[in-house]
Amino acid sequence: MNWVQYSFYTVIITLLFSLDVNAQRLTFSSELGYFNNDENLSAISQVWNGYINAIDTGSDISQFWVDGNYDIHIGLHKDGLLNTYNVRKLSDEIYEINTIAYYPDSAIKGGLVNSIYKVCAIQTGDAWRLMNYFDATKSRYVQYNKGCVEFYIGSGVAIDNRAMMKSAKFADAFIRNYGIENSGGIIYVAANSIDECSAMIGLTYTPIRSHKSYAGRTINNIVLSTRLDHIHEIIHAIMLPLYPNAPLFLHEGIATYYGGVAKHDYKGVKSIAKAFIEQHSVDFCSIESLNTLLNEDIQLSNVVAAAIIEDVLKRGGENEVSRLFKATTYDQVFELLNITDNQRSEYIRSLF
Repeated sequence: MNWVQYSFYTVIITLLFSLDVNAQRLTFSSELGYFNNDENLSAISQVWNGYINAIDTGSDISQFWVDGNYDIHIGLHKDGLLNTYNVRKLSDEIYEINTIAYYPDSAIKGGLVNSIYKVCAIQTGDAWRLMNYFDATKSRYVQYNKGCVEFYIGSGVAIDNRAMMKSAKFADAFIRNYGIENSGGIIYVAANSIDECSAMIGLTYTPIRSHKSYAGRTINNIVLSTRLDHIHEIIHAIMLPLYPNAPLFLHEGIATYYGGVAKHDYKGVKSIAKAFIEQHSVDFCSIESLNTLLNEDIQLSNVVAAAIIEDVLKRGGENEVSRLFKATTYDQVFELLNITDNQRSEYIRSLF
């Protein structure tokens, strides 16, 4: 860890020490606006605090957001404690709200930082409403519209029309073949690293980081990637919003089937999984028994799910695959396949 990183984490941990974990879930830094007597800070803070309280009480949250916006970071501040440490003016109408999400019950005294992120407030008439940082700043980036995909390209990524067309054609065909209606489209954010992609959508810090050239991540319908033809993540951007309650291994399975994993296509990862299954005694009864890394990028459970997707596609087509996503657990997937517990191991082995 270099001195810049050390200083950063020292500041964060010191800030967390100063917070009262028994206080309300959202707190504001005592220095908020200390150097700037901006009359808007109070109103913006009230809106942001009201929104978090509405989440906690299950109240209507749409009233806090500008029309057409929804909170892409809602998962970050649903749990744990929050501290808003800065509200910064971007323009006369737009302010940037900077917040730390952390968990108090952790090995680090004062809390473990989960994320640091930005949400914006915009003045609409006499009131302030919230909007995503990305929506407030996306005009800064090079933009291309291809089919159902909107590309936003940051630094370090070469413009590659062929790669963008490949992604857009695949997404359009997938949506058409699966009969998906009212698709909200895909936002595709590309930059030199995943950290830079995250910063573009307002994530200043997240523990989910990677410096690999083939890295990717999906948040709702937003793809973050270092390349422009990341089919695995495009599948997630389509299916995760559509089936939020389906088992994660099934989502990873369909993304692996169509888009492979890391540097490997599906044929490659299936070959790796087959060799492992032939050499080891694998218990297929529960998903926990399949949480085995075949290498640093490939998890056995995801390849098993991809093989199931392949089999169901051959036997029943896209409609049958969609039916599988009505399941909410590993066991329910096999119930929908009409495979008993006793038949499960034999069925999975037959796929390889």
